[in-house]
Amino acid sequence: MSTVDGALAALARTQHGLVTRDQAFELGATSGMLSRRARSGRIERVLPGVLRIGGAPVTFAQRLLGAVLWAGEGALASHRAAARVHGALSRGSVPIEITVPYERNPRHRGIRVHRSLDLCRADPVVVDGIPVTGLARSILDLGAVAPAQVTRAVNAARRAEAIEWDDLLRVLVTHERQGRRGVAALRSVLAPHYRDLLTDSSTEDRAYAILERSAVVPLPVSQHPVVCADGVEVTVDFAWPEHRALLEVYGVDHLTNEPLQHLDLHRRNQIELAGYRLLVYTGRLLDRQPDQFVRDVRGMLAQAGCPLPLL
Repeated sequence: MSTVDGALAALARTQHGLVTRDQAFELGATSGMLSRRARSGRIERVLPGVLRIGGAPVTFAQRLLGAVLWAGEGALASHRAAARVHGALSRGSVPIEITVPYERNPRHRGIRVHRSLDLCRADPVVVDGIPVTGLARSILDLGAVAPAQVTRAVNAARRAEAIEWDDLLRVLVTHERQGRRGVAALRSVLAPHYRDLLTDSSTEDRAYAILERSAVVPLPVSQHPVVCADGVEVTVDFAWPEHRALLEVYGVDHLTNEPLQHLDLHRRNQIELAGYRLLVYTGRLLDRQPDQFVRDVRGMLAQAGCPLPLL
């Protein structure tokens, strides 16, 4: 065995029997050498630019890593495949599924390719030698393609003590935006653990009713998408979009949940850095000081240059 063959074999042992052509060239192989090895059966092309060392068994992990290597820099195993790699789904049949940066669109039969605008927030890890989206993100993405399996995946991850409820809440808040697939399935699983923080709209209804009865401020748009300074799109409770003025109202449990407090502080900072005015109220303050609430909303809108009805 030549020195190059030995180096290829050593690398392949760390990559489920695979090497890429670029890796082979870096180890000293030439096109002619690879062609001769292919004719003799010592290597086999499994995907464009991806080679399998002869005799290496074909496994799910090998096929998945091959897809990631084929897709190139930044690609990650994701969705059902990632959930299986993390142990959150059983070892049953799942598709070879990867995610790549949105600007790329590789295609190959037998590989399901997703494109993501926020892959930088996927918390990538390497599991069994495979670059993969983080567990919480994998469960969120699972909801986009197999929502019925999200509860099972969460339960499996919790039994294995691989994830905390707050980890799932964090990925939900970080990725939540209007129309994002996967959010609804994860929200439904988290709702019993965070109660009205995720499901109860009564506080928002009371805030809207107070503003409507006052007749001294223009009524806002509900559930409005906003792009923060860090590029994350979030949905705020109320907005006056043309004046870049926003209002958030929190349920009674909101301020007792420390992880959610930290997430909200981060989100508020990023919203304000993006040039918006933001007013925050709690349900308790709405009930105790409705007149002050109206005055504060008027004050914010006045600063934003919004024409206001006369008092």
